[in-house]
Amino acid sequence: MNNPTLIDTDSGVDDALALILALRSPELSVRAITTVAGNTTVGNCTRNVRRVLGLLNSAPDILVARGAAGPLKRRLVTAHEVHGDDGLGNVRMKITAAPTLSRGDAVNTILQHCDRYARSLTIVALGPLTNIALALRKRPASLRKAGRIISMGGAFRVPGNTGPVAEFNYYVDPEAAERVLTSGLPLFIVPLDLTEQVALMRKELVYRASRRPNDVSRFILGVTRLYMKYHKHSEGFEGGFLHDPVAVGAAIDPGLFEWSRMDIRVETTGKWTRGMTVADPRGKTPASRPAPRVAFRMNKEAFLKLFHERLWA
Repeated sequence: MNNPTLIDTDSGVDDALALILALRSPELSVRAITTVAGNTTVGNCTRNVRRVLGLLNSAPDILVARGAAGPLKRRLVTAHEVHGDDGLGNVRMKITAAPTLSRGDAVNTILQHCDRYARSLTIVALGPLTNIALALRKRPASLRKAGRIISMGGAFRVPGNTGPVAEFNYYVDPEAAERVLTSGLPLFIVPLDLTEQVALMRKELVYRASRRPNDVSRFILGVTRLYMKYHKHSEGFEGGFLHDPVAVGAAIDPGLFEWSRMDIRVETTGKWTRGMTVADPRGKTPASRPAPRVAFRMNKEAFLKLFHERLWA
């Protein structure tokens, strides 16, 4: 199986790991990567994608398109304390950016791929949902052709990672998240409830990198250093959660996950609850539109086996 895939990313550290996983997975055929402001500015995000593609010597026919420079209605909040000022841990490593194709902007690229590949297309949204919301507003009929839209976002039964209740992606642009999650699109949500069960520890990373001494392993060691220091300070362990790689794992093999349909709203007006995902605990879903599917369980061991096999290939 070789699914046409479009990845929409805010290109931070775990995004870079997710891109490596996706680009080294034969189940996915990455046709385009679109960028959105989130972990860092959209300019940094676009440059970071091209650096990862250059690092992997990836196919030159992957289209890279720059997207939204900020949320629909708010000022941009970045995560420089987690991902560094450049989004990749402030590592000074010489990497030749890939000479990628670049025609048009992210929204048009998303819509064109939906029209071209229709039900066979998987969109993996690793950052704020701004580009997806703009595509929905511009040409909803085209976006509805996509087979699956996987979004890393939300926090339901666990605390948030941006304030007490909100996950970062939905906090950055709650209006976009609310618009997309209530649209009836074929959405598959991978929330903090799941991604915070999957961590990469520094000791294991150093061990695995030492067994594969090359530019990719040196890159991974370098860009994760600040990310893991942040987690040691904030979470008490020297490692990092694999948020975005888990979302890519859902694209590679949805069977690793258990999914439940849930009617979800995203808080956009609360003073203390911006970006909070609110799901009906009774399990009711609206009759007027399909509700998103949310993953709360996964085969963690199978995912980590796949992740390490691909990351260190």
